[in-house]
Amino acid sequence: MKKFLVSVAVICAMFVFVSCGGSSSETKDDEKTDKDEVSDSEEAPDSETEDSEVTDEAVEEPDEPEEPKELAYPEVTATSNKNGDIAQNITIYDDLDVEHKLAEWYKPNNPSSELIWLIFTTYDCGPCHILKEDLLVLNKAEYREKGLKIIVVFNGLLAGPQPELEPEKLAEIKDIYLSEYPDTGRFEIYGYLKQEEQKVLRKFFSSPMGGAYPTWMFINADNMEILEYGEGWAEDATDEVSDLIEMLLEEF
Repeated sequence: MKKFLVSVAVICAMFVFVSCGGSSSETKDDEKTDKDEVSDSEEAPDSETEDSEVTDEAVEEPDEPEEPKELAYPEVTATSNKNGDIAQNITIYDDLDVEHKLAEWYKPNNPSSELIWLIFTTYDCGPCHILKEDLLVLNKAEYREKGLKIIVVFNGLLAGPQPELEPEKLAEIKDIYLSEYPDTGRFEIYGYLKQEEQKVLRKFFSSPMGGAYPTWMFINADNMEILEYGEGWAEDATDEVSDLIEMLLEEF
């Protein structure tokens, strides 16, 4: 009986030991699995971040729109005083003293062709006064609609020894024209020349020493070629020049 109790005790002890050991092993396996899951979950964000960075690097930024290129003015000829010459790109200042280049009216391949009438005049010469009056007749709405652009450049410095007053004096003349002739007195520009442009101006005269005022020319805006050149102005020139304008506009 004593031996039987000892044997039972030994068996119980072994049973308890095996049970505890098995439980311990399973717990360790469970802990290992949990740790693996935690490790995987911790690594996942890093992987997503790396993928995100790669994606960001792969996205190309849109190209910025290119600025429109300035048109190159046609190659000029040595002079601008005969038919077939290319008009010099002279610098003109308006009644607000704003700088303009003749290139502003250069319009190559323009669907609606333009005819530039460039006039160099003075404030006090007799033929110049006749031209200024005739301009108010020749600046017809029908001509403007077909593409006529009149640029009047007053040369001679009305302000005398005070060239800084020239824009103000020119503005007074412009105001008179627009108030008395609100339609036909409106030109593309009322301009004047500064001293540094006098050398360029000489290229528009038939004589190197200067030409007769007014000096004027019709220019094809498509290539800046002078189509018709003239110096001086007669009292009976209106009809003749009107016919010339109509013919040139029709050729376009």
